[in-house]
Amino acid sequence: MRDQVEELRVARDQIEQLVRVIVEIGSDLDLRGTLHRIVHAAMDLTDARFGALGIRGAEGAFASFVTSGIADDTARRLGYLPVGDGLRIADLSADPLAGALDVGALPFRALLAMPIRVRSADFGNLYLADDRPGRLFTDAQDRAVRALASAAAVAIDNARLFERERETAKWTTASREITSALLSGDPQTAPLQLIVDRVLELAEAEQAILLVPSDSDVAAADNDTLVVAATAGRYTSEVIGQQVPMDRSTTGGVARRGIPLITDSFQYPIEGFTDAGERPAIVIPLIADDAALGVIAVARNPQQQAFSNDYLELVSDFARHAALALALAAGREHALNRQLAQADTVDDALQVATEELRRLWRARRVLAVTFPSHAVGNGHGTPDLISVGEDAQWHDLPEQLQQILRALPDGDLLTPHTSESGAAGIALQHPEGVLVVWIDLAEKRPFTLEDQTLLTMLAARLGQGLQRVHQVDQQRETALALQHAILGPADLPSGFAVRYQAASRPLQVGGDWYDIVDLEDGRIGLIVGDCVGHGLAAATVMGQLRSACRALLLERPSPRLALAGLDRFAARLPGARCGTAVCAVLHSETGELVYSSAGHPPPIVMHADGTTHTLEDGRTIPLGVRPNRARPEARIVLPARSTLLLYTDGLVERRRSPVDAGIDQVCALLEDGRDTDMELLASQVMSRLTPSGGYQDDVALLLYRHPAPLKVEFAAHPERLSEVRNTLRAWLIRAEVVPDQIHAILVAAGEAVTNAIEHGHRDNPGEMISMLAVASADEVSVTVADSGSWKPPRPVGAEHRGRGIALMRSLMLDVTIDSDSAGTTARMTARTS
Repeated sequence: MRDQVEELRVARDQIEQLVRVIVEIGSDLDLRGTLHRIVHAAMDLTDARFGALGIRGAEGAFASFVTSGIADDTARRLGYLPVGDGLRIADLSADPLAGALDVGALPFRALLAMPIRVRSADFGNLYLADDRPGRLFTDAQDRAVRALASAAAVAIDNARLFERERETAKWTTASREITSALLSGDPQTAPLQLIVDRVLELAEAEQAILLVPSDSDVAAADNDTLVVAATAGRYTSEVIGQQVPMDRSTTGGVARRGIPLITDSFQYPIEGFTDAGERPAIVIPLIADDAALGVIAVARNPQQQAFSNDYLELVSDFARHAALALALAAGREHALNRQLAQADTVDDALQVATEELRRLWRARRVLAVTFPSHAVGNGHGTPDLISVGEDAQWHDLPEQLQQILRALPDGDLLTPHTSESGAAGIALQHPEGVLVVWIDLAEKRPFTLEDQTLLTMLAARLGQGLQRVHQVDQQRETALALQHAILGPADLPSGFAVRYQAASRPLQVGGDWYDIVDLEDGRIGLIVGDCVGHGLAAATVMGQLRSACRALLLERPSPRLALAGLDRFAARLPGARCGTAVCAVLHSETGELVYSSAGHPPPIVMHADGTTHTLEDGRTIPLGVRPNRARPEARIVLPARSTLLLYTDGLVERRRSPVDAGIDQVCALLEDGRDTDMELLASQVMSRLTPSGGYQDDVALLLYRHPAPLKVEFAAHPERLSEVRNTLRAWLIRAEVVPDQIHAILVAAGEAVTNAIEHGHRDNPGEMISMLAVASADEVSVTVADSGSWKPPRPVGAEHRGRGIALMRSLMLDVTIDSDSAGTTARMTARTS
């Protein structure tokens, strides 16, 4: 009994000691101090004479150690032991594991090691050792250290978060200093020196240098040399003014790629910097308006810890702010101007400008509120509002803020309003009235004089930019009206889809065109062409070529004769020579396609099985080059459920990429969209082939799927059923649906039409019924619609009636029936084979 009491007392003391040390290790958020307290607390818990905490670096190896009673090189040898989920060794000198790793000669015997995992990541290992003979670590001590390791992980995590916040605050303060120097000091030199001074200090580095392109009058991308423009730390006099090639240096590579780099050596020798030997270093590009304005290179002492990815993010944030300072100091346009220049409409310009302002101030939210001219001063109506950062509607805003925003247009324009803590507003001219920009900062700090100066400058630029965009927008509307007037028909025949995208900015009109011409005997003329050049001049030429080609086809529906006539016309029309076109005549019933090409990219045919081929025949030189030369034409029959694509080269041509690669991409997209609706397929092809910077050339696209959808409208009379059935059968045969499926589709469609006649229009037998049949690569869909409701009572004695819907469902792959006040629509889908 006495032994049990003693055991309970010892266990209670251990628990109390464990609680005490856990509280102690988390008592201070300083990371280095926390790590030292963890080591000493573990030694207290276990009465160990030696302790160490190995900390892993980014690549998993031990980067540093916190020790007590153990030298660093001794602790590093312990790092070779596989700790796993925990390791306890009674005698290192006799343990096989220690002997195999050559750590048996360490100056202690007993060892207890425990991993520390922070947020599921391996932070490092805690080592406890003792050299006293017969000393062993007990099970109770093992459990206590495990508990301590869990508590240590929480304390380390908290300390790292605190350290990160503290470091972030330091870098943010330094960023504000850069802005202050820009607005109140010498913009040509002070910001550069301040940048390297602050980086050196905050990174606790040995050296910092800032390199800029050697020729300030040439775009950074076209410079071939960087020059050291500012230095801090060691060897400043030796480094300043040195030149470094862009193509053969680490700093030049970072400038070219715009991607930061952590390294310990540099490719190109910089006297006084790289010849100091290998050191932990970080190289950060200074990017503004997507251009490299310079590079910051920072090097620590060889004995210091390497830069981590977390630190890279901090320095990159500062570098972005420093780049803005450099851009303004060099007199370059701010990113706001660039965003405005790319906007197509006033609304687009306002959206991107608001996002840019939020990015610049790292604001919680930026509001752009437009008060129309008739609403300014009277306080009536709901203004237009754009909110970036946090979604908000006008009615969501506090009443006090609404009153402030309504009052700003009545005051002086371009005068900041800063009476609210952590926020500021300014009013400026808008093409349709007055615009108020309101910035809610992420922190409740005063909007400084520097902030106000910058806001006034940017608001003035924004007002001017909106006026320019408005003027261009008005001109664009006129130009687009002209473009649409001279492009192909707005109402397309069944089975076709078209797209047009002009590359020229800002008016967005161009010289590519498409046309679809109804000819005699069910034939359809198809033209896609491309004039040389862009913009209004090319659009004017395009309109004349399109009209001429249409007239030639209507006169004689032959592609080769139409292009030959267009040759003679183009030879006499300024700007038309060397244009390209493909002209085709399609027989919509048989699928026969006759075509001729004047130097144009080959049309593409995709079969129902997904295979594709290009129509290379019937192709010769561009328009107007040899006006009296005869042109060839070729002939094919489009297979059932195939897709035809005519397009201009802007769809497939890319810089530094062969045209065949672009055509292969188009073929892959067509195959993926074999069962896709034509309108959706046209949109997918255009969007998925759009380059990152948008199309650099005009694009016209024309799609057709054979056979075209069948559209039938007929009166709700039973005698029409046979006629509709025969029409649908003929269309299914052209679509090459297998006979068994044709029979099933005809029966199901007949039931749907019968229901529409008998029930949908039982009270109005003169009303119309519509039927639409569409074929894709593997499926056929039939839709029957009426304006009534399928709710007939089953007649007494007619048990064989009323089973039509069940029969439809048994015959078709899928059947959906929707009824509402407008009528009933039955949609049925079946396989083609």
